[in-house]
Amino acid sequence: MTVFYGVLLLLAALLIVLLVRTASMKPTPALHAEPPRVDPARARSYAEKLSAMVRQETVSSRFDPDRSKFERFQVSLPSLFPKVFAACEVAHPGAGLVLRLPGRGASGKEPILLMSHHDVVAAPEQGWEHPPFSGDIDAEGRVWGRGTADTKGSLMCELQALEELLEAGWQPGADVYITSSCTEEWSGDSAPAIVAYLKERHVHLGMLVDEGGMILKEPIAGVKGRYCVVGVLEKGYGDVKFIARGKGGHASAPGRNTPLPRLGAFMNDVEKHSPFRVEITPAVREMFSRMAPNMSFPMKLVFANLWLFGPLVKKLMPAISPAGAAMMQTTCAFTTAKGSDGLNVLPSEAYVTANLRFIHHQPNEESLALLRKRAEKHGLEMEVLYQDHPCKPVDYQGAPFKLLEKVAGEIYPGYGVVPYVMTGGTDAKYYGDVCDDALRFAPIEIDAQQYASIHGVNENLYAAALPPAVDFYKTLLRAYDAN
Repeated sequence: MTVFYGVLLLLAALLIVLLVRTASMKPTPALHAEPPRVDPARARSYAEKLSAMVRQETVSSRFDPDRSKFERFQVSLPSLFPKVFAACEVAHPGAGLVLRLPGRGASGKEPILLMSHHDVVAAPEQGWEHPPFSGDIDAEGRVWGRGTADTKGSLMCELQALEELLEAGWQPGADVYITSSCTEEWSGDSAPAIVAYLKERHVHLGMLVDEGGMILKEPIAGVKGRYCVVGVLEKGYGDVKFIARGKGGHASAPGRNTPLPRLGAFMNDVEKHSPFRVEITPAVREMFSRMAPNMSFPMKLVFANLWLFGPLVKKLMPAISPAGAAMMQTTCAFTTAKGSDGLNVLPSEAYVTANLRFIHHQPNEESLALLRKRAEKHGLEMEVLYQDHPCKPVDYQGAPFKLLEKVAGEIYPGYGVVPYVMTGGTDAKYYGDVCDDALRFAPIEIDAQQYASIHGVNENLYAAALPPAVDFYKTLLRAYDAN
């Protein structure tokens, strides 16, 4: 009995510790933060500029080598941002855009670079409330069209910020670059060509801000408040093909273990029994710790005490949030398939492809080896079609992140700033040789519908979200120069 009561006392003490730690975590200002007030006339003028950019169809595809549409888009920009193009050196490596505003050279600081791509994914007409390349501005002040959020909106804000700084007579101490590629959506050659251009000129950047996270209200289910979500890790990327071979033949007399059932069993096996290791990385732990004060009580109890509940979170996160789970492991998503060309013919060869996003703690070689072993178990061959590696993490305790956090606090008072793991890809992955601190963040506030519309239908942005984003970039450039 003594042992039993001792265990009860220990459990009671543990419960008290958990409850005290949870209760002591008070809500942060992000819980009640409100968007900055905006001059409607200013918002409208920015919306019209963004509308003009959206009206230019700039869909990119690895199967279309013609770059003329991107050239036309770039030629249209000087009429929207005349001071920028008058003051900056302009180059077009890889059919992309590089703008360089020379600094005074007195500071000795490395340049800063702002970037956003101007190519967009395809936009089928079906399901859109406004045509995808209309650039319509509705009565609620929303700008509609493909590319508003991804990422002509942030490109417009970057260019407008520099336009207004130049109009005010600002001249930086360090060089300022703005770059924009035209093949980001399919990891094409435009951004690598821009990086090669910078390397040829021996440019090494002190700070880079690309697309990535944005500003969200309730970024994760159960988390209240407004947050600037900043990507500090970008996973690697891979496309893999799994091939099943068989004898083929007539479908009227099928044998067992023909190619398609083997592929199906393999996919089911991977989905139900993931071979990849789940880890709560320091960046993910930091993200949860910054959001925990504004979580509902049950979530707060768990995330305020990850030292105890970490294993439970790793196990349950896929059911709670697929995006959250993707931040903690390599992912494998099956994307395309092919079997027989005849409805009554067994395939002699069938395949499926999978898209992988490699996590830092289990990068390409290890993740691919695990998949290959699983494929061989089902009698499949595996072919790696393409891969690139996880990017170097950005230190969320470092000076560039701290500077971004400070600027965000000035423009968006009370908003939380949290690091997170990018589950998608950006052009910033190519800049590792020319920049140690590539932050993935577009300072534009979007709602749940707008977030879901990226690569979907009805993509749009509120005009009122544009002025604070312009002010963010203006303040960041000034602060970087003075820091």
